[in-house]
Amino acid sequence: MKYGSGFPFHRLERLEANLGIPLPASTQWEMVRDGGEHIQPAFEELIRQAASGEVLYNDDTSVKILEFVDHDCVVEDPQLPGRTGVFTTGIVSRREGRKIALFFSGRKHAGENITDVLAKRASELPRPIQMCDALSRNLPRELEVILANYLTHGRRYFVEAAANFPEECRYILKILGKVYHPDAIARGTGHDIGPTAKTPPDRKRPTDG
Repeated sequence: MKYGSGFPFHRLERLEANLGIPLPASTQWEMVRDGGEHIQPAFEELIRQAASGEVLYNDDTSVKILEFVDHDCVVEDPQLPGRTGVFTTGIVSRREGRKIALFFSGRKHAGENITDVLAKRASELPRPIQMCDALSRNLPRELEVILANYLTHGRRYFVEAAANFPEECRYILKILGKVYHPDAIARGTGHDIGPTAKTPPDRKRPTDG
């Protein structure tokens, strides 16, 4: 329920209490922590497999980790001095029609985490396609990828502002519609590289040459 459905530990604690079972959130975490050691090899293999993906997507979201907070004061990571933000990076790698989802929580940004993943990529493989927004901290350092920025976040801001600036936003959205038109065609022909894309066996992706 926690990792499959996103059910928080504190909510699980209350649910178990209603059933007459004392299961504090801290105990749940200790059980997960101890069990995690046994599946670490599988996690490392998932990272290695993801590094060989044809297309990788990455992005950040904020997260609260109590280990990094002491009486409401942020505890700095000695390896990343001066950095106070805490993030969960989601990386989805698509390889041979399968998807691998990885999550990393800590001080590192998405670009640093995807750099760590791609460091395990076999040198003989071609450059992967990286899908992310244009935020600089999403980009891998010192690694070559085929960068494909998406406009979803930017377009959403114009949609939200349309009620206040209808004419201006309508113009921008119309222009962006020309950008999304080839994407719609690609989805219809099976050549899309988005997260839901499925490449028919009788078709080659545009990146196949």
